[in-house]
Amino acid sequence: MSFSIERYKEESRKLDTTGIDWQAVTASPLSKGDLFCLHYMMDIENHVPLYLSHLLVTRACMDPILTAFLACWNYEELWHGENLGKLLNLYGIEFDAQDRIANVRANLGLQNSVSILSTMVGSWLLKDFSAVYLTIGAINELSTLTGYAALIRKSGHPVLKDLLGRIIKDERRHYAFYFNSAKEWLAGNEKAQRVDRWMLNRFWVPVGQGVKTQEQVDALALYLFDDEQGEEDVLALDEKIGKLPGLAGIELMSKALYAARERRRQNPEWAWRLIDNEEWAVAPPKKSPIGELTTRRTHGEATVSALEGI
Repeated sequence: MSFSIERYKEESRKLDTTGIDWQAVTASPLSKGDLFCLHYMMDIENHVPLYLSHLLVTRACMDPILTAFLACWNYEELWHGENLGKLLNLYGIEFDAQDRIANVRANLGLQNSVSILSTMVGSWLLKDFSAVYLTIGAINELSTLTGYAALIRKSGHPVLKDLLGRIIKDERRHYAFYFNSAKEWLAGNEKAQRVDRWMLNRFWVPVGQGVKTQEQVDALALYLFDDEQGEEDVLALDEKIGKLPGLAGIELMSKALYAARERRRQNPEWAWRLIDNEEWAVAPPKKSPIGELTTRRTHGEATVSALEGI
C-alpha cells in the first residue's frame, strides 16, 4: 500500500457523481436501519472540520506534507456529507442540512473545546503524540470504508451502492495516507510504539462516539456488523491495524462490537429501539441557539427583523 502526496494533490477533487441515477432513489426501499446509518454517517462526514481542528493543534501541523493532505482530505469529506444528505432528501426525508450541522456541533457544548485543549497539551508534552492521531486516522478511515461496504451489503439499494462505492474510493486513499504516515513514524521507534498502543487501548473510541451517544454508536455497530460477515470484517480490520509497528494483536473494533453485544444482552431493547423509533433528528441545543454560535440569525429571526424594518 503506497501513497504519493504529489499525485494526491493533483487528483484531489469533489466527489464525482456523474451518472448516478438520482431519480431512482425512491425506486428501491431503504430499511429503518439503513436510514439510521445514513443519518449517522452524514453527520460524522459533516463533522470532519472539527476533527481537522484537533489535528492542527498537534506537532503534526508543522509537517507540510500532512497539512497538504489535510486540506484536500477536508474538502473531499465535505462532499461525502453533502451527497449522503442529498440522497436522504431525495428519498423523502426533509431536513435543513446547515441547521442540522450547526445543531450537531452546538450540542457538543464545552466538549469540543476541552478536547482540543487536551490534545494540544498532550501533543506538546509528548513528542510522539502525533503517531497516535495518525494511527487513529488510519483506524477511522478503515472502519468508515468497512462500514460503507457493510451498508451496501445490508441495504441492497442500487443507487446507494453506486454512491457509497465512489466514496469508498476516496476513503481508501485517506486510509493509505494515514496508515503509511503512522507506519513511518512508528518504524524503529519503540517509545512511539509504546505510547501509541497505551493511548489506543485506553482512549480510542469508535468513529463518531462523542458526537453520538454510546447507544447510537452501538446501534450502528450492531446493525452493520452483528452477523457472521460483519464480525469477519471487524476482525479483519483489527488485523490490518495490527500490521503497524508495535500494534500486533491489538483489538479495538472487535472489543467495541463485543461490548455493544453485551450491553444489548443486558437490555434487549438497547440500540434497536433507536432504529425502530426512527430517532434520526438532531435536537436544537437547549442553551446555545445557532445564531448565537454562528452570528447568523435563524430564518424566523431574519423574517421578523425584515418586517420590522418596513
